Amino acid sequence: MPPLFLLPVVLVLLAAADASPAACRNATCGVHTVAYPFWLRNSSNSSMDCGYPGLGLVCVNNTTLILPFRTHHYKVLDIQYRSHTISLTDADMEYTNTNSNCPLLHANLTIDDNSWLQLASSDSNITFLYNCKRNNTSLSSAMKLTGCGPGPEYSSSSSYVFLDGWITDEAYDYECEMVVVAPVLDAHKKAMVDAWSRSSANTSSSPPNSFGEMLSAGFQLTYNTHSEKCGQCEGSGGWCGYQQNETYTTMNFTCFCEEGPTKNHCAYLLVSLQFVEVF
Repeated sequence: MPPLFLLPVVLVLLAAADASPAACRNATCGVHTVAYPFWLRNSSNSSMDCGYPGLGLVCVNNTTLILPFRTHHYKVLDIQYRSHTISLTDADMEYTNTNSNCPLLHANLTIDDNSWLQLASSDSNITFLYNCKRNNTSLSSAMKLTGCGPGPEYSSSSSYVFLDGWITDEAYDYECEMVVVAPVLDAHKKAMVDAWSRSSANTSSSPPNSFGEMLSAGFQLTYNTHSEKCGQCEGSGGWCGYQQNETYTTMNFTCFCEEGPTKNHCAYLLVSLQFVEVF
Protein backbone atom coordinates (compact mmCIF):
# COMPACT_ATOMS: atom_id res chain seq x y z
CA MET A 1 0.00 0.00 0.00
CA PRO A 2 1.54 3.35 -1.05
CA PRO A 3 2.31 5.88 1.69
CA LEU A 4 -0.49 8.20 2.74
CA PHE A 5 0.23 11.95 2.60
CA LEU A 6 -1.91 14.65 4.18
CA LEU A 7 -1.75 17.87 2.18
CA PRO A 8 -3.33 21.10 3.46
CA VAL A 9 -5.83 22.68 1.14
CA VAL A 10 -6.35 26.40 1.69
CA LEU A 11 -9.89 27.52 1.17
CA VAL A 12 -10.22 31.26 0.80
CA LEU A 13 -13.78 31.94 1.70
CA LEU A 14 -14.07 35.71 1.67
CA ALA A 15 -11.56 38.45 1.04
CA ALA A 16 -11.50 41.76 2.85
CA ALA A 17 -12.26 44.59 0.54
CA ASP A 18 -11.07 48.13 0.38
CA ALA A 19 -13.45 50.66 1.85
CA SER A 20 -15.69 53.13 0.10
CA PRO A 21 -16.52 55.90 -0.46
CA ALA A 22 -12.94 56.60 -1.48
CA ALA A 23 -13.38 60.37 -1.09
CA CYS A 24 -13.46 59.95 2.68
CA ARG A 25 -9.87 58.72 2.62
CA ASN A 26 -8.41 61.68 0.76
CA ALA A 27 -10.09 64.75 2.29
CA THR A 28 -7.56 67.48 3.13
CA CYS A 29 -7.50 71.22 3.74
CA GLY A 30 -4.07 72.82 3.79
CA VAL A 31 -2.02 70.91 6.36
CA HIS A 32 -5.09 69.26 7.86
CA THR A 33 -6.31 65.75 7.12
CA VAL A 34 -10.07 65.49 7.49
CA ALA A 35 -11.18 62.02 8.53
CA TYR A 36 -13.92 60.27 10.48
CA PRO A 37 -15.83 61.50 12.41
CA PHE A 38 -15.27 64.80 10.54
CA TRP A 39 -15.99 65.46 6.87
CA LEU A 40 -15.69 68.33 4.40
CA ARG A 41 -18.96 70.14 3.79
CA ASN A 42 -17.81 72.00 0.70
CA SER A 43 -16.13 69.07 -1.07
CA SER A 44 -17.81 67.79 -4.22
CA ASN A 45 -16.32 64.36 -3.56
CA SER A 46 -17.26 64.07 0.09
CA SER A 47 -20.53 63.60 1.93
CA MET A 48 -21.84 63.40 5.45
CA ASP A 49 -21.55 59.61 5.14
CA CYS A 50 -17.88 60.17 5.91
CA GLY A 51 -18.63 61.33 9.46
CA TYR A 52 -21.08 62.49 12.08
CA PRO A 53 -23.92 64.87 11.22
CA GLY A 54 -23.00 68.27 12.59
CA LEU A 55 -19.26 67.66 12.31
CA GLY A 56 -18.90 68.84 8.74
CA LEU A 57 -15.92 71.18 8.35
CA VAL A 58 -15.51 74.01 5.84
CA CYS A 59 -12.25 74.52 3.97
CA VAL A 60 -11.58 78.21 3.23
CA ASN A 61 -9.10 79.03 0.46
CA ASN A 62 -7.68 75.52 0.83
CA THR A 63 -5.75 76.72 3.88
CA THR A 64 -8.09 77.38 6.79
CA LEU A 65 -10.35 74.75 8.32
CA ILE A 66 -13.52 76.01 10.02
CA LEU A 67 -15.96 74.21 12.32
CA PRO A 68 -19.44 75.78 12.15
CA PHE A 69 -21.00 75.12 15.56
CA ARG A 70 -24.53 76.31 16.21
CA THR A 71 -24.55 79.93 15.00
CA HIS A 72 -20.82 80.63 15.30
CA HIS A 73 -17.58 79.61 13.60
CA TYR A 74 -14.39 78.24 15.14
CA LYS A 75 -11.02 77.89 13.45
CA VAL A 76 -9.48 74.43 13.63
CA LEU A 77 -5.92 74.51 14.94
CA ASP A 78 -5.32 70.78 15.09
CA ILE A 79 -7.08 67.40 15.12
CA GLN A 80 -5.57 64.56 17.11
CA TYR A 81 -7.31 61.41 15.92
CA ARG A 82 -5.49 59.14 18.37
CA SER A 83 -6.55 61.09 21.45
CA HIS A 84 -9.94 62.05 19.95
CA THR A 85 -9.47 65.80 20.44
CA ILE A 86 -9.89 68.82 18.21
CA SER A 87 -8.20 72.13 19.06
CA LEU A 88 -10.10 75.29 18.14
CA THR A 89 -10.04 79.02 18.53
CA ASP A 90 -12.88 81.50 18.15
CA ALA A 91 -13.04 82.78 14.56
CA ASP A 92 -13.46 86.29 15.98
CA MET A 93 -9.77 86.15 16.86
CA GLU A 94 -8.99 86.48 13.14
CA TYR A 95 -9.98 90.14 13.50
CA THR A 96 -8.26 90.74 16.85
CA ASN A 97 -4.62 91.53 17.44
CA THR A 98 -2.95 88.67 19.28
CA ASN A 99 -1.35 91.19 21.65
CA SER A 100 -4.69 92.81 22.46
CA ASN A 101 -5.77 92.98 26.10
CA CYS A 102 -9.38 93.38 24.99
CA PRO A 103 -10.24 90.72 22.40
CA LEU A 104 -13.75 91.35 21.09
CA LEU A 105 -15.78 88.14 21.13
CA HIS A 106 -19.43 87.89 20.10
CA ALA A 107 -20.70 84.42 21.01
CA ASN A 108 -20.82 82.04 23.95
CA LEU A 109 -19.87 78.43 23.38
CA THR A 110 -22.70 76.39 24.87
CA ILE A 111 -22.52 72.59 24.65
CA ASP A 112 -25.30 70.31 25.87
CA ASP A 113 -24.83 66.78 27.15
CA ASN A 114 -26.07 65.22 23.90
CA SER A 115 -23.58 67.02 21.67
CA TRP A 116 -21.02 65.05 19.63
CA LEU A 117 -18.39 67.41 21.05
CA GLN A 118 -17.65 68.03 24.72
CA LEU A 119 -15.24 70.34 26.54
CA ALA A 120 -12.00 68.60 27.45
CA SER A 121 -10.63 68.34 30.98
CA SER A 122 -7.82 70.65 29.87
CA ASP A 123 -10.28 73.55 29.39
CA SER A 124 -11.41 76.30 31.71
CA ASN A 125 -13.74 79.28 31.23
CA ILE A 126 -13.14 83.00 31.43
CA THR A 127 -15.87 85.64 31.20
CA PHE A 128 -15.72 88.98 29.37
CA LEU A 129 -18.00 91.93 30.22
CA TYR A 130 -18.08 94.57 27.51
CA ASN A 131 -19.14 98.20 27.71
CA CYS A 132 -20.40 98.24 31.28
CA LYS A 133 -22.04 101.42 32.57
CA ARG A 134 -21.08 100.86 36.18
CA ASN A 135 -17.43 101.01 37.16
CA ASN A 136 -17.52 98.32 39.82
CA THR A 137 -14.50 96.32 40.89
CA SER A 138 -15.81 95.12 44.23
CA LEU A 139 -15.08 91.53 43.25
CA SER A 140 -11.39 90.78 43.70
CA SER A 141 -11.42 88.58 40.60
CA ALA A 142 -12.51 91.39 38.27
CA MET A 143 -9.78 92.77 36.04
CA LYS A 144 -10.43 95.91 34.06
CA LEU A 145 -9.64 95.63 30.36
CA THR A 146 -7.78 98.27 28.40
CA GLY A 147 -8.11 99.35 24.77
CA CYS A 148 -11.59 97.95 24.27
CA GLY A 149 -12.89 100.46 21.78
CA PRO A 150 -12.02 103.75 20.08
CA GLY A 151 -15.60 105.03 19.83
CA PRO A 152 -17.17 107.65 22.12
CA GLU A 153 -19.55 105.02 23.50
CA TYR A 154 -16.59 103.58 25.43
CA SER A 155 -15.56 106.87 27.01
CA SER A 156 -17.95 106.54 29.95
CA SER A 157 -17.98 102.74 30.21
CA SER A 158 -15.63 99.97 31.29
CA SER A 159 -14.98 96.38 30.28
CA TYR A 160 -13.85 93.55 32.53
CA VAL A 161 -12.71 89.95 32.56
CA PHE A 162 -13.24 87.34 35.28
CA LEU A 163 -10.93 84.37 35.56
CA ASP A 164 -12.13 82.37 38.53
CA GLY A 165 -15.52 80.77 38.08
CA TRP A 166 -17.49 83.98 38.08
CA ILE A 167 -21.28 83.65 37.68
CA THR A 168 -22.61 85.51 34.65
CA ASP A 169 -25.86 86.58 36.40
CA GLU A 170 -23.84 89.23 38.20
CA ALA A 171 -23.46 91.04 34.89
CA TYR A 172 -26.73 92.78 35.68
CA ASP A 173 -24.96 94.60 38.52
CA TYR A 174 -22.51 96.02 35.99
CA GLU A 175 -25.16 96.94 33.39
CA CYS A 176 -22.99 95.59 30.57
CA GLU A 177 -23.81 95.65 26.90
CA MET A 178 -22.57 92.10 26.31
CA VAL A 179 -21.32 89.13 28.35
CA VAL A 180 -19.32 86.36 26.67
CA VAL A 181 -18.06 83.18 28.32
CA ALA A 182 -15.06 81.74 26.45
CA PRO A 183 -13.18 78.46 26.95
CA VAL A 184 -9.38 78.55 27.14
CA LEU A 185 -6.69 76.07 28.05
CA ASP A 186 -6.56 75.87 31.83
CA ALA A 187 -2.75 75.81 31.86
CA HIS A 188 -2.62 79.15 30.02
CA LYS A 189 -5.23 80.65 32.32
CA LYS A 190 -3.32 79.59 35.45
CA ALA A 191 -0.12 81.05 34.03
CA MET A 192 -1.89 84.36 33.44
CA VAL A 193 -3.44 84.39 36.91
CA ASP A 194 -0.03 83.71 38.47
CA ALA A 195 1.60 86.47 36.43
CA TRP A 196 -1.16 88.92 37.33
CA SER A 197 -0.95 88.00 41.02
CA ARG A 198 2.79 88.62 41.08
CA SER A 199 2.63 91.94 39.25
CA SER A 200 -0.55 93.50 40.60
CA ALA A 201 -2.02 91.45 43.41
CA ASN A 202 -4.07 94.30 44.82
CA THR A 203 -5.17 96.12 41.66
CA SER A 204 -7.60 95.50 38.83
CA SER A 205 -5.13 96.18 36.03
CA SER A 206 -4.58 93.63 33.29
CA PRO A 207 -1.80 91.05 33.71
CA PRO A 208 1.43 91.23 31.67
CA ASN A 209 0.34 88.58 29.18
CA SER A 210 -2.38 89.47 26.70
CA PHE A 211 -5.83 87.91 26.64
CA GLY A 212 -5.61 87.86 22.86
CA GLU A 213 -2.61 85.55 23.08
CA MET A 214 -4.41 83.23 25.49
CA LEU A 215 -7.54 83.03 23.32
CA SER A 216 -5.49 82.51 20.16
CA ALA A 217 -3.92 79.45 21.78
CA GLY A 218 -7.39 77.95 21.67
CA PHE A 219 -9.11 75.22 23.63
CA GLN A 220 -9.89 71.54 23.15
CA LEU A 221 -13.02 69.51 22.55
CA THR A 222 -13.27 65.74 22.76
CA TYR A 223 -15.43 63.42 20.70
CA ASN A 224 -16.59 59.80 20.82
CA THR A 225 -15.61 57.85 17.72
CA HIS A 226 -17.18 54.50 18.54
CA SER A 227 -13.50 53.57 18.68
CA GLU A 228 -14.06 49.85 19.28
CA LYS A 229 -16.35 49.55 16.27
CA CYS A 230 -14.15 51.78 14.14
CA GLY A 231 -11.03 49.77 15.03
CA GLN A 232 -12.78 46.57 14.04
CA CYS A 233 -13.96 48.16 10.80
CA GLU A 234 -10.54 49.51 9.82
CA GLY A 235 -8.90 46.23 10.80
CA SER A 236 -11.08 44.46 8.27
CA GLY A 237 -10.12 46.90 5.49
CA GLY A 238 -13.13 49.17 5.88
CA TRP A 239 -13.64 52.88 6.36
CA CYS A 240 -15.60 54.26 9.32
CA GLY A 241 -18.59 56.45 8.62
CA TYR A 242 -22.04 57.42 9.73
CA GLN A 243 -25.15 56.79 7.66
CA GLN A 244 -28.91 57.13 7.83
CA ASN A 245 -30.87 53.97 8.52
CA GLU A 246 -33.34 52.44 6.08
CA THR A 247 -36.19 54.66 7.29
CA TYR A 248 -34.07 57.85 7.24
CA THR A 249 -34.98 58.55 10.87
CA THR A 250 -31.65 58.09 12.64
CA MET A 251 -27.93 58.04 11.89
CA ASN A 252 -25.93 54.93 12.73
CA PHE A 253 -22.28 53.93 12.72
CA THR A 254 -21.43 52.36 9.36
CA CYS A 255 -18.45 50.43 8.06
CA PHE A 256 -18.03 51.08 4.34
CA CYS A 257 -16.72 48.13 2.34
CA GLU A 258 -16.34 47.25 -1.33
CA GLU A 259 -19.27 44.88 -1.07
CA GLY A 260 -21.37 47.61 0.53
CA PRO A 261 -21.92 49.25 3.91
CA THR A 262 -22.19 47.09 7.02
CA LYS A 263 -22.89 47.73 10.69
CA ASN A 264 -19.60 46.45 12.07
CA HIS A 265 -16.86 45.23 9.71
CA CYS A 266 -16.07 44.10 6.22
CA ALA A 267 -15.80 40.42 5.28
CA TYR A 268 -12.65 39.01 6.80
CA LEU A 269 -10.06 36.98 4.96
CA LEU A 270 -11.06 33.59 6.26
CA VAL A 271 -8.68 30.73 5.74
CA SER A 272 -9.66 27.17 6.51
CA LEU A 273 -7.20 24.29 6.49
CA GLN A 274 -8.57 20.92 5.44
CA PHE A 275 -6.49 17.81 4.98
CA VAL A 276 -7.11 15.47 2.06
CA GLU A 277 -5.71 12.05 1.46
CA VAL A 278 -3.20 11.64 -1.35
CA PHE A 279 -2.25 8.15 -2.49
